[in-house]
Amino acid sequence: MVLRSDWSQQPCPIARGINAVGDPWVLLILRELVAGVNRFDQIREQVGAAENILAKRLKYMVDEGLAVRTPYQDGRLQRFEYFPTEAGADALPILHAYSLWAQKHTPSEGYGSRLGIICRSCGQESSSGEACSNCGATLTTKTVSWIRPTYEDHAPRPLTENVA
Repeated sequence: MVLRSDWSQQPCPIARGINAVGDPWVLLILRELVAGVNRFDQIREQVGAAENILAKRLKYMVDEGLAVRTPYQDGRLQRFEYFPTEAGADALPILHAYSLWAQKHTPSEGYGSRLGIICRSCGQESSSGEACSNCGATLTTKTVSWIRPTYEDHAPRPLTENVA
């Protein structure tokens, strides 16, 4: 989904990357897919997107190779689940970098916690997005889990059991 201009052919890798994942909806959807939230209604509930916006972004993500669409049966209806591709899963450090940057530089009044990046190798929260700041393990969708930020009057809850 091109935001302003088509930067897909630019020599600068930052411009090409923005072209692929620079849409805020794409980043929020990637957050959910990487966290294991794969069904349309669940994704919509988590990101707060209108159905038409979510459908358009998911189609874009499939077309761009960030996600795959897999059918499943819901009673008599065929529905679809979405899973990150290797390219989508490789965006994990981008999501972590956004989270760590925003926690440092944007206000979070009314929130009792932040997005906790938990290394499943050592069980500790990491202050880094690519490798655990405690044990040094590489953080991937298989080796990390998250604690979602919440309002102060609610206890933090895991984003998912696994981020795989």
